[in-house]
Amino acid sequence: MKCFYVVLIAVFLSSCNTSEPEKEKNAIEEEFNVSKKDSLSFFLEHYEKFFATNFNVSECPGAAVVIVKDSTVVYKRGFGVKKIHTQDSIDENTVFRIASLSKGMTAVLAGNLVDRNELNWDQKIKESVRMFSLKDKKQADRLEVGHLLSHTTGLYKYTFTKLIQKGWSIDRIVNSFKNKGVVAREGVEYEYQNAMFSVIEKIMENQTGKPFEVLLKERVFDPANMSTASSTFSEIKASKNVALPHSYNHYSKKYSVTKIHKNYYNVAAAGGINASISDMGEYLKVLLGHRPDVISNSSLADIFNPVICTSDKDTYVNLWDGVTDSYYAMGWRILDYRGRRVVYHGGNVNKYKTQLLIDPDNGIGICVLFNAPNSFNGPVIPTFLNYYDFYLNVLEK
Repeated sequence: MKCFYVVLIAVFLSSCNTSEPEKEKNAIEEEFNVSKKDSLSFFLEHYEKFFATNFNVSECPGAAVVIVKDSTVVYKRGFGVKKIHTQDSIDENTVFRIASLSKGMTAVLAGNLVDRNELNWDQKIKESVRMFSLKDKKQADRLEVGHLLSHTTGLYKYTFTKLIQKGWSIDRIVNSFKNKGVVAREGVEYEYQNAMFSVIEKIMENQTGKPFEVLLKERVFDPANMSTASSTFSEIKASKNVALPHSYNHYSKKYSVTKIHKNYYNVAAAGGINASISDMGEYLKVLLGHRPDVISNSSLADIFNPVICTSDKDTYVNLWDGVTDSYYAMGWRILDYRGRRVVYHGGNVNKYKTQLLIDPDNGIGICVLFNAPNSFNGPVIPTFLNYYDFYLNVLEK
């Protein structure tokens, strides 16, 4: 199956090679009668064919896709089913867990607080969360909001993941950091975190006097018209329209339905948000700078500003064709891609796989949600970028 994807992508990339003869490019344009007026429709039509074909081959139970151009949703569709061996189709309002895409949404909420002078990027953690500490008390005193959101606190990778999986509350986890040592000074090393990232919840709550889930709803979900989005286990369990998670058995080559579990709702800022693809379409408009009532362009620029280089890390995005360097900003990965910077994050929790990318220079964004692990999850975003570059090449002629 993996060979199929490699061959498919290789065939497409060869068709997009800028060194091909000019007459061949002209032939492609003539064949499809592409004009500046209908070229976006051409791109969407062919990306849909790519997605539908590969989704079907993957046998993944369900997925949903949304694409936004400038301030308009130009494509939105559900694929497959919410639960295997049923005919219960995924639609535009079917809710998924969005996993680590929650981190970017948390960063947007932080930007909203900054816009209202309720938070500062360089604000010290201990100014708001007095019980927070580390073995290295001086480093604990120096840590700032920006260090949390950029995974540069100096702790080892995935600190306290086991406590998250045991269901410990964020308060209990925060109190336990006093027993943790550091492996680097703050701001100089990138090590991905979930528990440490979610300390931002306590800062936001103490700064505003409101629970984190209330802040998300009042500051992001409601104003952005994300009507089915939520951030608790009880809310997704109560939903009537949910894509259930599925596990994959590599021996039998079959999928089976599994349960939605409580893991990571105790650190919702890092991985506990739920949303439909319709919600994510509205969210893409926010990220593309069309909802200054949710977050200003100035604060968007802040959360997208690279904090630390990750080009030397064992990170899958560094293997994408066209990516020359990668960075982590605040809640977001930033990629140097073919002469421009794109903004990206992926997610993986409870068997859900999620992907989101925006290309600010070209005003386009995409989000893809899957309710099971699958081999198509890897190439879906880099291939979107390749298809869109081909579209831009046609448009510029």
